Amino acid sequence: MGRNFFISGCAVVAFHFAGLTSAEVLAPLFGFLAAHQMALLGGGLLGVLALVCASLLFGGIGFFNILYVMAKAVYELVQLLLCAMSLVALVFWFDLGVNFWLEGGGTLAIVLYAWLYGAAFSLHVFDFNYPVKDVLLSYSALPFACLAMVWASTLIR
Repeated sequence: MGRNFFISGCAVVAFHFAGLTSAEVLAPLFGFLAAHQMALLGGGLLGVLALVCASLLFGGIGFFNILYVMAKAVYELVQLLLCAMSLVALVFWFDLGVNFWLEGGGTLAIVLYAWLYGAAFSLHVFDFNYPVKDVLLSYSALPFACLAMVWASTLIR
């Protein structure tokens, strides 16, 4: 998780040095999420279903190399996106006072968590001893940790 937060933090710093403000990023992001909410939900959940079905198919016929590469790539990408989303949510909160998790990012969070759990299931199909429980627990607690930081910052103000 530390590696993903470091990469996300470097991206936030790069956007800051490029001159992008939070308000310039927030308006198009909320517009995109509002305009494509059903496409994100439908496509994301169908994609997870396809990932799980493909992993069961590849596991059943013995193509474990394809199964592992496919599941591991999705698993790592979703972890990075969840870290980036939580860091961006904190930046939006402390900069603009907008809670991204509750106001616009709920749809994206649902899709990303569906992908995370689907990829974890696929890795479990590959190797039933694969340690996915700890990562699932820590990444599932991530939005609650962000919301707790938001709540604590309202007590300080």
